[in-house]
Amino acid sequence: MPSHGAEIIEGVPVLLKDGVMYAFQYGLVNPPTIKLGTYVATTKKATWDPVVLPQWLATYRRNLVARSRKI
Repeated sequence: MPSHGAEIIEGVPVLLKDGVMYAFQYGLVNPPTIKLGTYVATTKKATWDPVVLPQWLATYRRNLVARSRKI
């Protein structure tokens, strides 16, 4: 498993950088700012933030559905 770049970890789209998982944000130009947790590539172990992850995931899913319906 890579240690940097865009990945899907446990079903969640993230950007990996130096062992930190940031929220994947479609069309993001600036560096990511929402830290979702940490990831160790050698053990493939993800540690999620129990507060930030559920909030961000709910927003991500809501926006994903809204964007997909704009035809």
